[in-house]
Amino acid sequence: MTPTTTPRRPGSRPGLAVCACLAFVACSTVSPPAHDPLDAGEWRSAKSRMYQDLARQCLQAEDHERAQRLLQQAVQFDAGDARSLELLAQIAQSGGDLATATSAAQMLLRLQPESVAGWCTVGAVAEARNQNDAAEAAYRRALAATTTDPRPAIDLHRLLLAQGRESEAAALRDRLTTQFPRLIEARLDHGAHLAAGGHWGDAATAFEAALAIQPDDAGAATGMALGAIMSNAPATALSLSDRLPPRARIENPSLQLTLAIAHLQEGNCDAALRELELTDPVLADRVSLRVLRGEILFRMQRLDAAQVEFERALALAPDTARAHAGLGRILLLQKRHHAAVRALQRAVQLQPGNRASQALLTAALAATGDLDAARRQLATLRRLADAGALVAELERLHPGLAAPEARR
Repeated sequence: MTPTTTPRRPGSRPGLAVCACLAFVACSTVSPPAHDPLDAGEWRSAKSRMYQDLARQCLQAEDHERAQRLLQQAVQFDAGDARSLELLAQIAQSGGDLATATSAAQMLLRLQPESVAGWCTVGAVAEARNQNDAAEAAYRRALAATTTDPRPAIDLHRLLLAQGRESEAAALRDRLTTQFPRLIEARLDHGAHLAAGGHWGDAATAFEAALAIQPDDAGAATGMALGAIMSNAPATALSLSDRLPPRARIENPSLQLTLAIAHLQEGNCDAALRELELTDPVLADRVSLRVLRGEILFRMQRLDAAQVEFERALALAPDTARAHAGLGRILLLQKRHHAAVRALQRAVQLQPGNRASQALLTAALAATGDLDAARRQLATLRRLADAGALVAELERLHPGLAAPEARR
């Protein structure tokens, strides 16, 4: 029997489908692999960005130390990420890690030779090392590299002020005002410089100029108020009460403290106490606020309440000289003379140049009957500048303290 065969279609070839499959397999084995989004380079860049994002979160939480560690890890994964290098340089420099700041800035400048952040960091490090010529050169290099970033001009302005180059600083301040009319950093630096030199009235004027540009700026408001009370112009400080919303004062304990002092300068203890009572409860337990509240209550003759404030301040910070002095003054009025001596001795140890504390300690020692110790303390008071009136009053109140020739 003849075997049957399947008829072949015209033009077909045996095994064509197999050959096609083999050809496809062969081609697929020699073609390049599909792009892997997690190849080594991209994986390292992704890790770098992840660490950078985590560092930003730490910065928002004010955890600068951890932010720096995360940025160092980011740079290890991708040394070509300019933003990580910028952040690392700035954080390290502000934290005093000058070696890390320098290294990051140098890496950044190799990537971007005209990097403003890089040159500003180099300048800041040089300034921290008292290399003022190098700092100025770096700031001017950064200044030449940009017309849109005010940082180099602000840094250079601060350096010029520190060197006493007032006219150059003023010219740069005018340039900044023209280029960046809403910017107040240079005005704040100018106010701080004047305050540091004891020119409190001029400092208040400088801060007020900044406040005119940015009415809600807490630093400008506090600087203006402080300059005003230090130049014995409490009304100028208190004008801020009408210009600022209550929330701005409540959220700024330093400003509230200053305004309370301004009320005290005007002799209005009730208003001073009300100012402090507005404080956010979270911030109300600050030592400075406790001490001032104690002093206000003392002036109001609310001695028990004042004592509570001073004692709370000492529980928070045992080496607060004003709190020891305030407590000693209350104990002296309560005729608890030995306790008063202990409190005032600590106040004098912490602030030997405080004439009032020295005088109170002399009075407390005399009240205990220890005239020899009181005379020694009075001799210490005599050596302090401008203590003559206090010495005379103590000798009037306690004749036994006077020098022998004066008692004859």
